[in-house]
Amino acid sequence: MSANIVLDAKSRVERGKNAMNRLRADGLVPVTVYGGSESAVSTSIVKREFTALLRHYGRNKIIYLNIDGVVNPVKIAELQIDPIKSTLIHADLVRIFMTDITTFNVPIKIIGEPEGVKHFSGVLDIVTHELEIECLPGDLPDSIVVDVTPLNIGDHFDVSDIKLDEKVKIMLDPSTVIATVVSPRAEEEAASSTEAPAEPEVIKKGKTEES
Repeated sequence: MSANIVLDAKSRVERGKNAMNRLRADGLVPVTVYGGSESAVSTSIVKREFTALLRHYGRNKIIYLNIDGVVNPVKIAELQIDPIKSTLIHADLVRIFMTDITTFNVPIKIIGEPEGVKHFSGVLDIVTHELEIECLPGDLPDSIVVDVTPLNIGDHFDVSDIKLDEKVKIMLDPSTVIATVVSPRAEEEAASSTEAPAEPEVIKKGKTEES
């Protein structure tokens, strides 16, 4: 577990498009915090600080949000990205409680070079990149490590092969494939099938054209 991540926020009263645009022009991100028995709260966070946090930790971390001196643990529920500029324009954060079992999405970290890749020119295909888990917030892992070294051609690593502390429960089907090693030929065939040109469209002449 890493040290607590603290992020400062300020409550805001102004609403509406113009108010949001002014916040963004000042380098702030509008944020809505909700969850639990408390009412939703509108806040703003320094965009530079928030995006730096996202780059370093990803979005699957517990954040201790300090709103005007009151600190609450939260997790990211939704990020709204500008479709043209690809910049963060709004965030929804949900309150969590350290004594309640909570659902998280945790990234998978692949390590090792598969035997089938190293010795037989196979191709590693990573099928699943994150896992949905349930645990107490204090037991949340930063990532789930999957060692693919033993995999040979045709082998796969499933959810059932992951060994975690009993405090952490994986919510996916145990047969879900995390990674597999395929032969170079299978990879080439798959690529060629997706790149095959579409058959030319045949335009039938109807009575209107004939007439």
